[in-house]
Amino acid sequence: MRRLASLLLALGLGAGLGAGLVVAAPLAASAHDVLERTSPADGTTVSTMPASVVLTFSEDPLTIGAQVVVTGPSGPVSSGAPTISGRDVTQAVAPNAPGGDYTVTYRVTSDDGHPVSGTFSFHATIGLDGSTATAGATVHVRPVETEEQAAARSSLLVPVLLTVVSTILLLCLAGYLVLRSREADRRPEETRPSQPG
Repeated sequence: MRRLASLLLALGLGAGLGAGLVVAAPLAASAHDVLERTSPADGTTVSTMPASVVLTFSEDPLTIGAQVVVTGPSGPVSSGAPTISGRDVTQAVAPNAPGGDYTVTYRVTSDDGHPVSGTFSFHATIGLDGSTATAGATVHVRPVETEEQAAARSSLLVPVLLTVVSTILLLCLAGYLVLRSREADRRPEETRPSQPG
């Protein structure tokens, strides 16, 4: 009876540890803000250059340290500092922005204090200054991963690996305890003297 209780206790503790690690992985994964969409969208062509670009994140970014640089054929055309309203970061564009290819580089601080940065691009056929650009192929630029984001992504492997290792160890422990329990049950029968015939 004691062996059965020990086995159940070990399995219960192991299951609790495994469940905790499984829950910890998604929580760690959702800790950082992620850029969900932009306006204009990455890699698209717009007929007229917008007066501002908007970046929408998965969580509300902090106002501290927000930077958005809009660069076009004539150089940077960002006007003033970006404004943050909820999950949206808006950067005004100078009224003399010409038509052409544009690259937007951003860096914001996520709600957990980590920086989130990247780049996207678009093409404007007509500029805010009225100039017209030939429609060209806009290169799709993937977000740049910072060292902090790479470290955060790597840190997600730790709970996953811990979950896998703890599961294997628990299965081994359970198997060992079951075998020991069966051996203990067999011993009294093996050591019992045989009845004379």
